[in-house]
Amino acid sequence: MDEPARSTHWAIDAGDVITSVGADWDAFAAANGGASLAGSHVVGRSLFDFIAGDETQRIYQLLLRRVRALDAPIIVPFRCDSPDVRRHMRLEIRPARERGIEFRGVCLRSEARRHLRLVDASERRRRTPLVTCSFCLLVQIPHDEWVEAEDAVVRLGLLDGEAPPRLVFGVCPACKTCLHEASDGAAERL
Repeated sequence: MDEPARSTHWAIDAGDVITSVGADWDAFAAANGGASLAGSHVVGRSLFDFIAGDETQRIYQLLLRRVRALDAPIIVPFRCDSPDVRRHMRLEIRPARERGIEFRGVCLRSEARRHLRLVDASERRRRTPLVTCSFCLLVQIPHDEWVEAEDAVVRLGLLDGEAPPRLVFGVCPACKTCLHEASDGAAERL
């Protein structure tokens, strides 16, 4: 199992450019098929180069604005899964000097699972999009129902060996509510 470090750190400046990553960053990226996300490839680039989906970017902008305006931290639950591991995490977003922000992702618990092609970044994809929540990683299926990726695979008939659909990122209703509460109103326009 590609067990993560118990926590991962990174920081941005006032312009949302990544200024540093923790010592554990590269090992975690490599263990999860993200060699292209090594510290040397991300430091000096905008945080928003690495946040997929307009809605998710907008939420992060609101959260960062709140942290800077109130000079107070917020904590957001999220998932950081790999094809073989489900990770339940907490993201601590804290103000830093000169309007920078420090992030700390803390792994609360992890669970092994059978390899899931749907979330394997190395898989070739078909063009058909499938929406997954950027925070809890639930997958949206017809009738605006949000389910675990394994359930989506079964319910959408994705077991037939065909290439999995392209994942696009959004935010499920439950996470919108949670983020609203975590941001103490900064997410009111989500």
